[in-house]
This record gives sequence, structure tokens and C-alpha cells, in this order.
Amino acid sequence: DKILRSAKRMENLIKDVLQFSRLATISQNFEPVDLNVVLTETLADFDLTIEQKNAKIYITNLPVVAAIPLQMSQLFGNLISNALKYNRPNTAPEITISASPMSETELMLHVLNLELEYTKIEVRDNGIGFTQQYAEQIFNIFQRLHGNDEFSGTGIGLAMCRKIMQNHNGEITATSQEGVGTTFTIIIPLLQEKRG
Repeated sequence: DKILRSAKRMENLIKDVLQFSRLATISQNFEPVDLNVVLTETLADFDLTIEQKNAKIYITNLPVVAAIPLQMSQLFGNLISNALKYNRPNTAPEITISASPMSETELMLHVLNLELEYTKIEVRDNGIGFTQQYAEQIFNIFQRLHGNDEFSGTGIGLAMCRKIMQNHNGEITATSQEGVGTTFTIIIPLLQEKRG
């Protein structure tokens, strides 16, 4: 059993490392991606877990952005997977996903290109959370705050999320409180700069 479990963990790790390494080369073109569609398809992948955990998902209307569709699926897939996985015992997960335009003041605070129009997407959960001092550390590859005996995983998911946002000239940050929950904030341009 131990050998089988270790082999399965290694298989998952290799798959995740391969996915992460593929993010380094942007070969796909950006195209209009309706994030509502991406989210609907992503949530369908988690139907069974959502049902088993009696999770509640609240979504406001999300924008259409110029993006790489597969990477948007990976981004939301990792964030929703974490929100469902790191829930408090005897508490049904609640996940809220909302979007809002960014003010010029917010753009200047984030040192973003003022010629582009950005949207801010928040993915909020009521899970176990973590101490805010680890808010940057969680985006490092192989960095985990919990052992495999508590929660399964490879420590690559959030590193992938950050790389995806870098590929899209955006950013992702986290704010959290232990025992209360976590909010991931995604800032992404609606249209990408012309490359060339």
C-alpha cells in the first residue's frame, strides 16, 4: 500500500511538473475567452466533490478576456480545487467568485500598464486559511503549508497560477486569516498588448 501510494504521488508530481514546464513557453495565441464558460466547465469537473462536501458556490458575472483558454481552465481549476480541499472540518465549503473593474488608483498601486483596461477577480473561500506571512511563499513551486498526511497535493498548483498570470501580464495575490478563509485576487487585462 505504501509503495502504491508513493508511486501515485510521484505520478501526480511528474504530471504537474510537466504542466508547469509547458507554461514557460507561450506558443498559443490569445483569443477572447468568456470566463463564465470556463468557470461553468471547471465546476462541472468538480461536481462530485461539490455534492459530497455540500459546497455552495456563488458567482457574479465574469468578463470576456483575451487569454489562452487552457491556461484559464488551469487557473480556475487549481483555485477551486484548493478551496474545496482546504475546508474546515464539519463546515461546508463556500466559494464566492466575483469580478469588478479596477480604478485608476488601484492600477497605480499595482504598477500596471495604464494603457490597458484591467479587471479584478476575487475567489473567496471559508476554508482553513493560513497566516498572512505565508501569502507569498504559497506561490513558490513545491511549497506546501501542510503535509500529505493532512492534505494531498504536489505544491505546484499555485505556482502554476502565478506563472499563468505572468503569461497574461497580470498578477495573483492572496490574503488569508487562519481558521476564517482565503481570498485570491486575480488582476488581468481585458485585452493584451500587441506583441512584436
